[in-house]
Amino acid sequence: MISRLNRARAITVYANPLPPHSQQEAMKETEKIARSLLPPGYMLKMIGSSQSFRESLMSLIFALLFGILVSYMVLASQFNSFIHPVTVLTALPFSISGAFLGLWLFHQSINMYSMIGLILLMGIVKKNSILLVDFTNQVREETPDVHEALLKACPVRLRPILMTSVATIAGALPEALALGPGAETRIPMAIAIIGGVIVSTILTLFVVPCTYSLMTKLERPDPLDPKYAHREVPA
Repeated sequence: MISRLNRARAITVYANPLPPHSQQEAMKETEKIARSLLPPGYMLKMIGSSQSFRESLMSLIFALLFGILVSYMVLASQFNSFIHPVTVLTALPFSISGAFLGLWLFHQSINMYSMIGLILLMGIVKKNSILLVDFTNQVREETPDVHEALLKACPVRLRPILMTSVATIAGALPEALALGPGAETRIPMAIAIIGGVIVSTILTLFVVPCTYSLMTKLERPDPLDPKYAHREVPA
């Protein structure tokens, strides 16, 4: 049988990577071997799941960046500020580092399913910062001092933050411990979510209040807002 691909004669080679090697490692090694063995006039083209992997990975990265942009726009409209959304989004880097740490500890690869877990983390970990920042803004209406407002708001919001984080981790545990056919598609996503939520929750409780305190120095005073009643507004 003479098979063709894009009007050129083609020989299709099928293979599956063995654990603990990932598909990305297998693709890189295949390209390396092809460059050293194929004579001039011959070329290597990835098809099937390898081609879908590369296309999906680029699409997921675009979705991740676009989701962050949309989140900033929505938070800016909700808080009526360009500064506080930045404070909320400071939790995102910690979630990504936590997801990578979890994947490394449990010997999982960064694939399409773990990337989906990262996108889910973008929506999950922001709720801790939103709870903290929103309630701090409410406290500042009665207590204009930022430091004092944070001391009042953080202990009150600690319990709901821990409750929602523990509930998220508990919901992802069955998927992380799943065995049997198809488990390899669910485990990386669940581990990415668990690792990202744990690390972001711990660090958010310390980093977000500090970031909020620094960001308030960039706020523009509004004489009609009770939070700024103690400030002198230039004529």
